[in-house]
Amino acid sequence: MVPMIPLVLALVCLSSAPVSAEIAASPAAKGSGLSIMAMPPPQPPSENPHPPQSAEDRKRVDFAVQEIKDYYGTKVEIRHPHIIPWSFENFQKNRKITLPPVSGTDNSDPNVIVEAQPGKITPPAQDMAEPARSPIPPMPAPQLRPDEYMVHAYVLFPQDPRWYHVDVILSEDASGKLARRNFFVIPMPPTGGSLPPGVVC
Repeated sequence: MVPMIPLVLALVCLSSAPVSAEIAASPAAKGSGLSIMAMPPPQPPSENPHPPQSAEDRKRVDFAVQEIKDYYGTKVEIRHPHIIPWSFENFQKNRKITLPPVSGTDNSDPNVIVEAQPGKITPPAQDMAEPARSPIPPMPAPQLRPDEYMVHAYVLFPQDPRWYHVDVILSEDASGKLARRNFFVIPMPPTGGSLPPGVVC
């Protein structure tokens, strides 16, 4: 009879051994998922798709960036923050009607789909590097109120190699006073993956 502890230890060591580049690139590895394991996680684009143009837009983007740092910690890396054009266009159309005064953070908003906490980022049940074993149901898009718009940024959290799409849901009153309502946070999908509609520009 084989002792259980050495057998379990051997299995753990084998399962955690890195896949060499030769194995990952070999023809036998193709179609087995081994070649996917060697791929780096998806990266943000090289340029900001919608850099802020006006002083008002820079103020909105700066406010959103500060909200990300205040909530998730100063060690996050943030790239290409920008207002999502369609959300701001809808916000401006809705401003023509009388809206109630802007309120502060709404922590009960169910629009947060995946919320990464600094130091508490939990990997998904299925490793992102593994091929999908079953179709993933589509995720709902952020549902904005008439007085809300979003600032999108690519965010890298400490201790997590994946980049995340982070949408900061904002509101502002007629005087320009800004308030964060919530976050909509989701990991960047692997190449060929999809996101809920409206998450990015």
